[in-house]
Amino acid sequence: MTMREYFMRRLHRLVPVLIEQVEGMPPVDPDQVTAFAREFLQAGTPAFRLLFYAMMLALQALCLLTRGRSVYSLPPEDGDAFVRYLYSSRIAALGAIPTVLGIPIFMAHYNRDDVQVRLGFDVHGMRGEAAAREVKR
Repeated sequence: MTMREYFMRRLHRLVPVLIEQVEGMPPVDPDQVTAFAREFLQAGTPAFRLLFYAMMLALQALCLLTRGRSVYSLPPEDGDAFVRYLYSSRIAALGAIPTVLGIPIFMAHYNRDDVQVRLGFDVHGMRGEAAAREVKR
């Protein structure tokens, strides 16, 4: 297994930890999120890719140190509590961990048409309006 495959498997398992399922919303699709993140990381800067992978390792290490378990083995409510703990920490670097990891994850999930419609966006109307705009420079 290559390092890329290792991190993509870990990312796939991390998606439900970072995106909490909300009643009435479409379910999270870890396959779709992972595919988007793979492309996002490949097309992005190498510096962000390294930061992203470092944050995945840091998340795992901190969870093992503070919870005694892998972040991937936590029940959903414990995973959510752990992420909230990081976000609310007085140590800003801890809050940066789920923030950096969430960038491609949240972009992938909340960019889905079915999610945007449930959030109240007129996806088709906005696309039609964007297509009709003439860009002038």
